[in-house]
Amino acid sequence: MSKAEQTPYLRLWAALLVTVLTLCAGTAVAEELTEPGGEMVPEETLSEGEAANDEAEQTHEKWSRRITSTASYMDSFFDDERFSTTSNKTYIRLRGSPILDRNGLSFNSYVDIRLLLPNTERWLVNFGGDPDAEDKYGSTPMEDLERRDSGRDERNAYMGVSTFFKQTRTRNVGFGGGVRFRNIGIVPYATFKWVELWEQKNWDLRATQRFRYYTDDGLEFKSQLDADWPISHKFFARASGSVLLKHETPNVYYDVDYSLYQYLTTRRAIQYQISTGYTSRPGRSTYLDTIRYEVKYRQQWRDWFYTDLVPKIVQNDSTDWRVDPGISLDFNFIFGHTDVHEFTSAFTRKQKSLETKAREDRDKSLQEAHEHFMEQQKQQESKEN
Repeated sequence: MSKAEQTPYLRLWAALLVTVLTLCAGTAVAEELTEPGGEMVPEETLSEGEAANDEAEQTHEKWSRRITSTASYMDSFFDDERFSTTSNKTYIRLRGSPILDRNGLSFNSYVDIRLLLPNTERWLVNFGGDPDAEDKYGSTPMEDLERRDSGRDERNAYMGVSTFFKQTRTRNVGFGGGVRFRNIGIVPYATFKWVELWEQKNWDLRATQRFRYYTDDGLEFKSQLDADWPISHKFFARASGSVLLKHETPNVYYDVDYSLYQYLTTRRAIQYQISTGYTSRPGRSTYLDTIRYEVKYRQQWRDWFYTDLVPKIVQNDSTDWRVDPGISLDFNFIFGHTDVHEFTSAFTRKQKSLETKAREDRDKSLQEAHEHFMEQQKQQESKEN
């Protein structure tokens, strides 16, 4: 497709991006913020007694007890009876997604099982989904392009362990390993991952670097950069860019994504997203390969069950930028012990993070001043002696 033919689509993409950014800025100004963050997100709760008495809650509780009994068994296996330390880390996440698009009706599923090993504190056993995936249930254009070229879909094909040896509020460094299941058999792998957060006054920048080695394909590297902007209690914006390089193929895959989150209540939200996927391959320099427009409506029905309604439009270079509409309905379940947290908006979390950072900086300054004072005292005593 010539550059002249691509121009209208690039202009459309740019116009939609400007619209999103304008909406962000307009919302922040229009609210006339009388206090930080503007109006709070309306609280939405279940009716009194509903959560405790209905059949769905009773069924979920029964299966959760069965799931977490696995943690109790693992505690015994590792000679550690502190079941409470692992119960809230043990879960099974399931997702079923009927999808309707140009190709007809299809069904996708996803499984994610995790268990914190007792007596090890930081070791996690995982089954099913990729343990390093940023979006456990999602699929970025970059990942779709890589699966298209490789002809493999391995989203539910992992089993392994992972741990971290450096974890602070702004840094997380870990490694892991396991096996990936393929048609050719079982393929061992090893992973190293580094996440770094740089906190700014009104926004945050997060970098994720992941190295993974497969015994059949060799080394692959994924780098991702996220910029988060909590606009107010009700609106949150994110821009992301990522790149994937694999030793087995000369192709390079890129992602550039823009998202705006709108919180309607504490249990309902909408995500507006424009995702673009780029590819670079021998004989053709980096080019725009796919554009995806999505609106995701999420409704949380229980603490352990929520649904996503996702209408979308996809355009691909391979189909001469034909407009392909589609829609999916995602059913997401969590079994096991799940922490119950009071709803906190991204804006509030940012404010608390700034307070924590200021407190840490103050404590660090006091500590340095104390150490400097003690050093001067020692030097003075040495001179007097």
